Amino acid sequence: MTARHAPGTETLARLGLDAAELAAGRASDDEVLALLAGPDGVALADALGELPHPAVAMLLARLEGRVAEKAVRKAIRRTLYRLSQRGVARPAPAAEPERPRVAAPEVEGLVSAFDGRGDRILWLLRPLTGGTLLVAAQLNEPGGLRDLQVVDAGRKQLRAARERLESENLRLVPARWAVLDALLVEAQERAGTPQPGHDYLRVRPQFTTEPAAPPAEPVSPHARPPANVDEASALAAGSVELVEQREFRGWGPDPEAATPYADDAESIRRSPIVLTEFQQEERLREVLARATAALYPPAVLARRLEGTAYVLAETGRPAAARLALAVATLLRDAPQRAHEIPFVAALVGAGIPGLFARSEAPREGALVLTPEEVLKARRSSRPGHTRG
Repeated sequence: MTARHAPGTETLARLGLDAAELAAGRASDDEVLALLAGPDGVALADALGELPHPAVAMLLARLEGRVAEKAVRKAIRRTLYRLSQRGVARPAPAAEPERPRVAAPEVEGLVSAFDGRGDRILWLLRPLTGGTLLVAAQLNEPGGLRDLQVVDAGRKQLRAARERLESENLRLVPARWAVLDALLVEAQERAGTPQPGHDYLRVRPQFTTEPAAPPAEPVSPHARPPANVDEASALAAGSVELVEQREFRGWGPDPEAATPYADDAESIRRSPIVLTEFQQEERLREVLARATAALYPPAVLARRLEGTAYVLAETGRPAAARLALAVATLLRDAPQRAHEIPFVAALVGAGIPGLFARSEAPREGALVLTPEEVLKARRSSRPGHTRG
């Protein structure tokens, strides 16, 4: 060791470090770290700069981030620079060990069935310190996002809000929040430019930064959808029973929208032209088909049925849920024949009194046409066909 290196060597020797061990990379990291943390930390860092060996540079690079004292860290960086000037490359920064991900607070999702106007309620709840971040949205099918409220609510407030909704026949059931998130994104896109304070996309980063999933209705494990159209047809034959479920009690058509078709049915029933029963059936069936297409667009009704089927299944009514799914399947498979489905015919008939029932003073030969007879008449008056 030359005289030029003597001061550094003396410091190392005084601190009990062997220069040869350091140069060979055999020195203990913990031992050197303890000395750097002591009163001679700056002097040691400077002394190590007199050992132009890669092992010394690597040692200093490893320990720099573990040293608490700012002056010592500065001395280490100065030494690494000096070593680089003497041909010892500065080691690349060590990769930080992967930190365990802190799980984000679990988001809860709640959804209601559709009402007769095509509206439903969606809630997303994210726990906060001392409260809950609530996104409460009103969605319409097919109109999109109608209302959005974002509040920091307590348990009592949430419980009171749920009780108020249930008193209005809107029961909330748990659903995967990511599915509801996708429905919210879709609803905002449908609604267009949101009103101030009604922008879900602005509050969404508080729940997730992941891209939204493709929109789809939630699926319950408690109600298996029909395997094919034939199974759906068999189930849908009894679908008129769905009108007994409370969720469907308000699904009748808007009276104003149904009035033209009610007038048409009344005209047929009171026609001065004597019609045979078959002729009346055919004309009333035409009214039913036109009214169904206008009052209950098949794609819209199918979506509402799928969403409500989930609530039926999750509230212990899997049989009713399967009926709703069967009707939805037929609506998507053959929308032009939607009026032939008993449940759909019953909905339309609820707003068009003259379509299915006799008046209080029936004329001779007046028609009595029930939803079930719609299918029966169709089967008897049309040749059979094979799908495919």
